[in-house]
Amino acid sequence: MKEISAPRIYISAFKKSSGKTTISIALSKILSRKYKLLTFKKGPDYIDPMWLELASNNPCFNLDFFFLKDQIYSYFVNKIDQSKCSFFLIEGNHGLFDDIYLDGKTSNASLAKITKTPVVIVVDVSELGRSLVALLKGIVDFDKDVFISGVILNKIQSVRQEKKLIEAIKNYTDLPILGTLPAQSISITQRHLGLTSILQEEKKQELIENITSNLENYLDVTQITKIAYSAPKLHVDNYNVPIRKLKKQVVIAIAFDEAFNFYYKQNLQNLQSMGVEIKKFSPIKDVHLPLADAIYIGGGFPELFLEILEKNANLRSQIKEKSEEGLPIYAECGGLMYLTKSIEYNGNIGKMCEVFDFNTKLSKRPIGHGYTILSPQNKNSFLNSNKIFAHEFHHGYFENNESLKCFFNIERGFGINGTCDGAVKNNVLANFSHIFDYKNDFFYNWIKSNKLDS
Repeated sequence: MKEISAPRIYISAFKKSSGKTTISIALSKILSRKYKLLTFKKGPDYIDPMWLELASNNPCFNLDFFFLKDQIYSYFVNKIDQSKCSFFLIEGNHGLFDDIYLDGKTSNASLAKITKTPVVIVVDVSELGRSLVALLKGIVDFDKDVFISGVILNKIQSVRQEKKLIEAIKNYTDLPILGTLPAQSISITQRHLGLTSILQEEKKQELIENITSNLENYLDVTQITKIAYSAPKLHVDNYNVPIRKLKKQVVIAIAFDEAFNFYYKQNLQNLQSMGVEIKKFSPIKDVHLPLADAIYIGGGFPELFLEILEKNANLRSQIKEKSEEGLPIYAECGGLMYLTKSIEYNGNIGKMCEVFDFNTKLSKRPIGHGYTILSPQNKNSFLNSNKIFAHEFHHGYFENNESLKCFFNIERGFGINGTCDGAVKNNVLANFSHIFDYKNDFFYNWIKSNKLDS
């Protein structure tokens, strides 16, 4: 069995909103100056990986127990082996031991053990004193199979507090202190699931640079790197996901701009590996659709761009026209909302593509939030009877949806109305659920069923 060396670090926290994402972004930027860095994000999030990808200048892949099941180690190791990268960073979600299961089998701690990755704990110390030591000792002792390799103290309020915390940690524990960060004025605004994504590309890069320059003097990158190199070697096992190739190249136009950018990197990589040429277009800026065999409109925040999306009437009408001509269109969440007659948000209404004859409204609280399991209503569909494991986080719901027809039944989750998901019309399929297609079943069979490569 093949063995590989993979210097790696796992950034986690005692609880969510401790600053681990901001620190992960800064570390990714710093490390990518010296190493070819590959990043991973635990969980179904599609926004944090966008920032990690920009900071590292390399893809970021999701590690999620619900999507990957017992393949999570194989998936992780094979991504490392195939990447030709020299350093690896995993960002956790929530707290280190947080989980829906009592035994913590899908927690960050479990993932750190499976991937044999040293863990750095980020702690928001803004309201902590000497009690921090009890917290840290509890974290270390709770599961001794997790290699807690150091702590980063975030949101320090004063020089006096910093001095007292460092003295207490050094006196009562053996944990290395890998960073002491004062309360920062620079942060990334949180909205819905993870970090906001509506900034223009150059603004995102500027923010990453500002965050990094603001934090790097407070982080012990030398010690963090040393810990990463202490990670044991990994065994590369057989990875049984088939490689599928299309008979000829297929061109798919993918909506990508500030309004639509929620895509799992794995989905896009799968499309390219099977022989798809991706042509990106902007529903905000582009007047014309690119010439393509199909359209893919991912999630995002179209409700924040109602006026500008409505003004681009030419592109909206082209999308409607293509749908009526039978061009295959697949959409998710924000993409589904964009295909309805209109979106109403905060008292404003914007006309959308009118592919579906109903209107979108948004509630203040999420309508659907969490993992979903979808099964095709028609057992003879291109998916046969295969179930889809996906994720949803949406505030949208529909009015005047009497014409709604669905492709999926909901076995878990909410979807469009609690019972179904995947609105269909002509050759359009649009979900509220985001599909993570790591086995390359969904998109390959969707393309084949539409005979795009014949």
